[in-house]
Amino acid sequence: MNSFKSEVAKIKHEVLREVSHLTLTGRLESEIDRLPRTLTDAGITRYRCCVYKERAILAERVKFALGFSPREVGEEERLGAIAAKSLAGHHITSPVLDIIGIACDRCPIDRYLVTDACRGCVAHFCVNTCPKKAITIVGRRAYIDQEKCVECGRCSRACYFHAIVEVSRPCERSCPTGAIKPGPNRNSVIDREFCTTCGACLTACPFGAIANKSQLPEVIRWLQAGEQVVAALAPSIAGQFGAGVSAGQVLAALAELGFTATAEVARGADQVAELEAKEFSQAVSEKEWLASSCCPAFVSFVRKSYPDLVDHLAPIPSPMVVLGQMLKAEDPGRKVVFIGPCVAKKEEALGPGTGIDAVLTFEELAAFLAAREIDPAVLSPVSTSTGTASAWGRGFLVSGGVAAAVEQALKEQGATVEFKPVLASGLEECKRYLNLARAGKLPGNFLEGMACEGGCVGGPAALVGPRESARAVEKFYR
Repeated sequence: MNSFKSEVAKIKHEVLREVSHLTLTGRLESEIDRLPRTLTDAGITRYRCCVYKERAILAERVKFALGFSPREVGEEERLGAIAAKSLAGHHITSPVLDIIGIACDRCPIDRYLVTDACRGCVAHFCVNTCPKKAITIVGRRAYIDQEKCVECGRCSRACYFHAIVEVSRPCERSCPTGAIKPGPNRNSVIDREFCTTCGACLTACPFGAIANKSQLPEVIRWLQAGEQVVAALAPSIAGQFGAGVSAGQVLAALAELGFTATAEVARGADQVAELEAKEFSQAVSEKEWLASSCCPAFVSFVRKSYPDLVDHLAPIPSPMVVLGQMLKAEDPGRKVVFIGPCVAKKEEALGPGTGIDAVLTFEELAAFLAAREIDPAVLSPVSTSTGTASAWGRGFLVSGGVAAAVEQALKEQGATVEFKPVLASGLEECKRYLNLARAGKLPGNFLEGMACEGGCVGGPAALVGPRESARAVEKFYR
């Protein structure tokens, strides 16, 4: 639990751990103002130009940890006052993902650059194709006047030596929907019209300038108040806390934290597979193809970028929502907290009637455990799970798992319709297949769309890599 994917992940962990500790000890409002200084004094000082900028960025991170985007609170508002709002019962609102302006490096990147591959050719295709006369030949080499360049890319396409290359910001390049662009002052900005909250930018930004709001203090308050709180665990929790940590040990750790029960989201996945199989049998002949609706980022992507294909989405809630509704039907007074690697689930849970009161990522759960000094690896296994799930439902965590479960459900239902799944892993691949579907050329009749490469195991808030988690599944649930 002490290894981190990057220095950015480590800093996030330290902030969340300290906020959790202050909440647990009742000192959040009185001591939160000193937290940025405490963290820099503890060693978070070597990443920025000076300790003062580091503290300013840490203060912004603390706001996200308290459930606020910096845009939602006054720039000069003390952290103690923001903490008081959080303690008073603040609930996060959409959007859950935003940019820490002061942390953004503003990537001073000129989008098109001339490399040493330039041969100073006689034809000067780059010069002749530029609509703004931004390219001249200096010393037998092309030169781009960045003040005139409008970044149209014609010069790059015209050069037969491929000597003019396109360079883009990491966050912009990682966003498959084109939702991140440079703003007026070169800070990155998110276009909400296209953002799916997939979280790809979270891990792509080398400066950790993109963050998501946390509900961790809110969940801690529920637990401290003795509320009945159920932890709804995504199947991708397998292997997150060490290859040798069993499901029973994770359940024991959650019981130590105060959760009264746990439930597998894979139970909801089992129901979703049955419902999508029935929908497929009834609708595929008319619609020609159907897309799974399990991944909220994929669903959002279709709704925002392919509105003409929305009718092809299965009208079935995600496994998280199905389970949340089941648990609420059993006991409306309980709190249900989804725990997984997905940031898009935070946005999805804000919708009406989801049955989900809060969403914690694996990163946030790890910080909570660290604040309580709980190590699942040394605990005796227990069983507090409400019901069990099938291997098919647990298989939803990897690319191909949804299609396999739906195919199995079709067999059990005695369906005779032909099932030809198409697996799209990552939104770039989803985009490719959706374009084919729009043109009537989808090579199948069931599209399993996953926003994260490899499936849910590749979520932006996972603690380990997707392959490691996928390998741990069978052993974890044994």
